[in-house]
Amino acid sequence: METVEERLERLEFYNQLTIESVDLTSYPFFRLVMEKKLTEQEVNDIFLLCDELQKKYEMQSEEGFVHYTPLLLHFAGMLTPKLSPRETITALLQQEKYIYLMEKLYELSVRYE
Repeated sequence: METVEERLERLEFYNQLTIESVDLTSYPFFRLVMEKKLTEQEVNDIFLLCDELQKKYEMQSEEGFVHYTPLLLHFAGMLTPKLSPRETITALLQQEKYIYLMEKLYELSVRYE
């Protein structure tokens, strides 16, 4: 009989094969999630963070703000250490998630590289 560890190893192997064989070019953020082995909670935390920052960005834009560096710092500071801010921003932007926020964060990340 297969042990739990053997089953887990087999499933991880199948998952790796799936990642490598499926065309995930339309889903770069999800591919990043799988490659970096993020947990469901970590992904949910990223989406909550982006929801919060999207609201702040929209509110600040309406109020005429022009300096959004604190949003980038907040994003980078709260992001799981498994991910780099730039690769995450790029993946979310390519997957068309939080487009306006990610465009601004990308612009800032290039400027402060």
